[in-house]
Amino acid sequence: MDINSQEHIKAIAPEVAKAYKLGKEQKYEEAYNVLVPHFETKEIPSFFEEPCGWTIYRYLKNNESKLSSFETRKALSFYLSFASCKPSTLHSCIMVQAVNLEKKHENDFRFIEFCLMWNLESLRDEDYKSAKLTTESGKDIEYQSLAEDIATRLYREMKSRHSLDFARKLYPFFEKVKDACPSNRFISMYLAQLLYWQGKTAESLDAYKTILRNTPEWYIWKSIGDIVEDNDLRVSFYCKALTMMGKEEYIGDLRLKLATLLLEKNKGQAAYEIDQYMATYKEKGWGISGDVYLLQGKLQGVAPSSQSKAFYRNNIEAAENYAYSDVPAEELVFVEIFKNQEGKERAKLTNTRKHLEIKTSITPVLRKAVIGEVFLVRLSRKNGHFVPLTIHKTGKIESISKKNNSNPNEAKERKTISGIVSMPPKGDFCFIDHTYYVPEKIRKSNNLQEGQSVKAEVRLMPDGRWRVVSIKEM
Repeated sequence: MDINSQEHIKAIAPEVAKAYKLGKEQKYEEAYNVLVPHFETKEIPSFFEEPCGWTIYRYLKNNESKLSSFETRKALSFYLSFASCKPSTLHSCIMVQAVNLEKKHENDFRFIEFCLMWNLESLRDEDYKSAKLTTESGKDIEYQSLAEDIATRLYREMKSRHSLDFARKLYPFFEKVKDACPSNRFISMYLAQLLYWQGKTAESLDAYKTILRNTPEWYIWKSIGDIVEDNDLRVSFYCKALTMMGKEEYIGDLRLKLATLLLEKNKGQAAYEIDQYMATYKEKGWGISGDVYLLQGKLQGVAPSSQSKAFYRNNIEAAENYAYSDVPAEELVFVEIFKNQEGKERAKLTNTRKHLEIKTSITPVLRKAVIGEVFLVRLSRKNGHFVPLTIHKTGKIESISKKNNSNPNEAKERKTISGIVSMPPKGDFCFIDHTYYVPEKIRKSNNLQEGQSVKAEVRLMPDGRWRVVSIKEM
């Protein structure tokens, strides 16, 4: 039978008309059921595919809350059997229903296969645009575009089904989403992970390093830790993530991975990670897998460490040096802690070239800083603003830098200079010729004043800048 013949079109037209009428009367399920026999035998002529497609969509949308996964998947499969699936409002609406199904039944719907059959190249330009709404109170809310929603759902499914074939086929789509939705801070991470799933580990690590210059969030540190091969380095990445961690309920997997790595080397810290994991999952009423109880059994009788935060801080250097090996550190002086116009706490750091206002939540050392204290800071530049990557007191960074310095004697180089004292607006430190930093202790012991001519001994710091170590003549 030729389903596109005039005879068949005339034969099926009354059924299509009946379904259309029922749809107008908002009897969406009845309209759909009229056409189901023809869907099952694949007898829908291409001439009627669009009205029949709308009948399927309205059935899905208006019965979404009560339809089972099977019923929804069956209706979607009817739609995909049409020969003329193509970019259109209808096609995008069907994808919306598929996304909603994946959200509701993520373990019962092979969303990747559906997207490949639906053809992601069929997304329209408007499907890549986010929507903005303003509430009655005047607050602006931005909703992800359909393309971003699809990417998020695909990535979540691929975390458990990361086949080489899927990664290759879907990579171009993720690249397009990244280009079309530059404000999405997760797409770059998805692309880095897809590289890893394709077996391109070196490229993946390079991509993650780039992300860490712009988005140094805890989950990025955790993700790169998942793919580095060296276990000691992996521990360092996990520790870095835990110094920046978000809500406790997000990091159960991170704690388990760290506990497994520390099972032999540091049982006390491993026991602490398991204890924290168990406490969170019991509080939330979440199920705990047998693997966790096995880990707990191996640590029976071991007292959890009481120095976890110190352990994290003492083990982050390797991760930072790996991620930022080509980012020089520069010396900045702590000026004050203040609250900005939004009431958020910021720390002000400065030198002769830069004046930074940094979130104090980035590291606890800022909240404890003393005016005039010197920090070595690694910085990246994003959208015209400096992003702090690492912040450490000078002494600690000196020791790190010496390990990586091709010329270990360079940090010890000294010379004598002459110049004019200049005072900053705040703080008890100063500079000579706006270049050589004078710590508070040296300035006070020599009672240095603005405009004074001095001769001083200076030492070259690991970041290439000079610091006064003594005053020779005044």
